[in-house]
Amino acid sequence: MAPPAQDPAHTLSAYDRASSLAMLAQVKQDLKESYYDRTFGGHDLDGIFAEAQQRLKQASSLNEAVGIIVSAVVQLNDSHTMFLPPGRRLKVTYGWRPAMIGDVPYVITVTPGSDAEKKGLAPGDRILGWNRFEPTRENLFQIQYLYEVVRPQSIQRLTVRKPDGSEHALDVESKLEPRPMMDLIQMIESLADDMEPDADRVLTVDGVSVWRYTGFGDPADVDRAMKKLHNSKALLLDLRGNGGGAIDALRTLAGWLFDRDVLIATEKTRKAEQPIRAKPHKDAFTGELVVLVDSRSGSASEMLARVVQLEKRARVLGDRTAGAVMAGQIFPHTVGGEKLALYGTYVTVGAVHASDGGLLERTGVTPDDLILPTALDLAAQRNPVLSKGLALLGVTLTAEAAGGLYR
Repeated sequence: MAPPAQDPAHTLSAYDRASSLAMLAQVKQDLKESYYDRTFGGHDLDGIFAEAQQRLKQASSLNEAVGIIVSAVVQLNDSHTMFLPPGRRLKVTYGWRPAMIGDVPYVITVTPGSDAEKKGLAPGDRILGWNRFEPTRENLFQIQYLYEVVRPQSIQRLTVRKPDGSEHALDVESKLEPRPMMDLIQMIESLADDMEPDADRVLTVDGVSVWRYTGFGDPADVDRAMKKLHNSKALLLDLRGNGGGAIDALRTLAGWLFDRDVLIATEKTRKAEQPIRAKPHKDAFTGELVVLVDSRSGSASEMLARVVQLEKRARVLGDRTAGAVMAGQIFPHTVGGEKLALYGTYVTVGAVHASDGGLLERTGVTPDDLILPTALDLAAQRNPVLSKGLALLGVTLTAEAAGGLYR
């Protein structure tokens, strides 16, 4: 993805140019030493970074310099490889969130009272253009990374098509606030939180437990949730919007869902293969299981969905998952002398293969039942996926009623 238009007011000093060249060289070294694939997916890494170096020597602003480094790394087209630039001191709140439904980008939520709401943006609006990009399954995360981490925007130009077919161009103001300096782990976590800030929910509907699990974090959180519901007759596990997280939490949850040892996946690095296994919990849940996923379900969510599917432990419903299933590691660095700045490279150090050997990266998990909400469903806040999942577990709930369960 090419860097966005630059602000000519932010000129590039000799110090900043030297710092940018040093960061570019370090990022290349991180990839050369640690990227899981020595062929870099067939890309000419030396050529990519040589071209970036020449562009940096001609860059006219710091924004442009950062964009050049970002563009070099993005060419690998890898979900777990990115440049983490220094100085992310602004928190941006756009007041709306996008998601792919099938292969179509939609607005899925709008914050009450936001400028987005005031300008008429609403759930169910199809996104035709976002600034100068046309969102797709392949580039939506890159657009969000650009506008969340690299270049927060005070105004977003959106072109949308309403459910009634009318098209509108909207200039939506963002809320920009100072934020404390973060370390690089906090930066990655913040990116995920900014994109998917939903909260976990555990509830019961006509004797069926429903757990909306939004991120694989502390394994203790998994234990707490499963202790509440492991005696249920049935469980609907909602992983929609869950971008993944800690492997330990994945192992813990799989251990609660299987009554035997299970191979979840295999991680293949430059040097070795490491199985990701789960041992059964002594109080493992043995009831009927349904798992919901969507295009935002990534990494650990995809591994869990695939293993319950392969082992015939659960029926998987919803949309094809993100196809963002790799093992990443942060390599932190500092640049500068008196003006020391923290930056880093997030590098894919391992390819994760499902237990049947399949690689889910850029492919995702195809549900047993493909269920895609329509624009009218989004606009009316109906939840046909949750309704169908509950129906499989013997609970009758309309899509309209299911849409209100988490509110």
